[in-house]
Amino acid sequence: MKNINFKYYLLICVFLFSSLFAACTKTSAPSVPEKSEGKVKLRCVIPSDDGIKLEGVKSFEEDIKKQFPNQDITFSYIKGDMKSYETKIKVLLSSKDKPDVFFSRGNSFFQELSSVNAVQPIDKYLNKLKFWDMVLPSAKIDGYKGNIYAVPFEEVHYGIIEINSELFEKNKIKTPNNLKELKDAVLTLKSKGIIPIVVGGKDGRAVFNMIESFACTVDPQITKKILNNKEEFSDDSFKEAAIMVKELMDIGAFGQKPQSLTDADAAKLFYSGKAAMYCTNSSNFDISNKNLKGKCKLLYYPYIGESNLNNSNSLVSNLQKNSGLFISSTSQYPKEAVNLAVEVSKCYNKYLYEKKNNVWTVYIPSEQNWKISNKANADLQQFVQSLFHNKNINSSLLNGSINVKTSKAIMEASTAFMTGLLSADSYTKELDKAMDVKK
Repeated sequence: MKNINFKYYLLICVFLFSSLFAACTKTSAPSVPEKSEGKVKLRCVIPSDDGIKLEGVKSFEEDIKKQFPNQDITFSYIKGDMKSYETKIKVLLSSKDKPDVFFSRGNSFFQELSSVNAVQPIDKYLNKLKFWDMVLPSAKIDGYKGNIYAVPFEEVHYGIIEINSELFEKNKIKTPNNLKELKDAVLTLKSKGIIPIVVGGKDGRAVFNMIESFACTVDPQITKKILNNKEEFSDDSFKEAAIMVKELMDIGAFGQKPQSLTDADAAKLFYSGKAAMYCTNSSNFDISNKNLKGKCKLLYYPYIGESNLNNSNSLVSNLQKNSGLFISSTSQYPKEAVNLAVEVSKCYNKYLYEKKNNVWTVYIPSEQNWKISNKANADLQQFVQSLFHNKNINSSLLNGSINVKTSKAIMEASTAFMTGLLSADSYTKELDKAMDVKK
C-alpha cells in the first residue's frame, strides 16, 4: 500500500513540475508588438503652425497610406506655436499614444529628448536605403556622438549676395569672383553714386553671417573647426575675413552709417536701385527679383584668399543638426518608421518643388525625376543645380549649433564691429570669449 501511495505521489509531483515549467515558459515569451488587422501601426506627428507644411503633408497623406498597404498609418497635426508643439510632444512621448515619427526643429529640443533617451539613432536604416545619395552632400550633419537622429525635412537656404544685374551691365562692371574684382566693383559703383553693398548692419546676425560666408571662401570647414575647438576666430581664416570686411568699410563699400541699417532698410535700398549688392539669404530671392523686375541674380561670396586655392563655390546654409523627422526610441518598428519618415520627407520636398516652384529642396530633383514649372527662373535653376554636388557647404554657426547666450554675445560683438568701434583683432578676440561661454 505504501508502494502504491509512493507511486501516486511521484506521478503528482511530475505533473505539478511539468505544469509549472510550462507556465514559466509561457510568461517569459517576448511580447508581440501591437498590430491592427495584421498591419503594423505607425503614428506620424506634424505641427500645424506652418500653413505650407500643413497643406503639403495633407496633400499626400492618402498617397502615403496607399504606398504602405501593410501598415496602419495615422497622421496627427498639433495646433499652436513651436513651443506648444514641443510641450505636446513631451506629453505624447510619456503617454500610451506615443508617436513613432515626429517633427522637431533645433538642437536644443533634441538635447532635451536625448537626455532621457526619447529618440534613437537611425544611421543604419538610412544607409540601407542609400539615403545620402538622394540628398545634397551638405544634408549629412553628424549629431550627438557622431550619429544621425533625424531625416532632413525642410527646404535649405544659403547666405548669398544678390546683385542688381542691370546696374552691373549698365556700368560695364564684371561680376566679382575674387577680392580684387570685388574691390574694383566697389570703387566703380561708388564713383557712380551707387551704394556698392548693403547689409543689415544694425543686425548682428546679418553682419556675422556675411563675415562667416567670406571666411568660408578661405576655409570651407572653418565653422566646423571652431565648433570642434580645432581653431579659433582669432586664428588666420576667420580673422582674414574680418580684416577684409574692415577694408571694405574703409573704402566706403557699405555706404554711410551702415550700422544704422536694419535688414529691411538694406532691402529697400537694394529694391530701389540705390544699392548694387545685397548680403542676404536665398529665401529672399523671389521678392528681390520681383522688385527688380527680373534683374536680380545670385552670387557666391567672392573668394578672398591670397593663395591660388579657389573656394569660390563655398556657402553657408541654414541646415541644422538634429532637426527634421525623428523616430521615437519606443517605436516597435524603427525600420518601418524610418521608411515612413523618408517617404514623408521626399513627398513634402516634391510638393515644394513641383507645386510651389520652390527650388530650395534638400533632395536632388534630378535623382527623383521631379519636374518643375516652366515659370521657374532659369538663372535661379542654374544656380541651384550647382549645389547638387557641392561639398563646400556648411551650416552656419548661429543656426542652432551654439546656445542662446553665446549667440547673443557673438551678435552683439558683430554689431559693434560694424560701427567701427572694434578692430578686426579686437572683434575676433571678443568672439573667442563668447565661445568660452559655450565651453
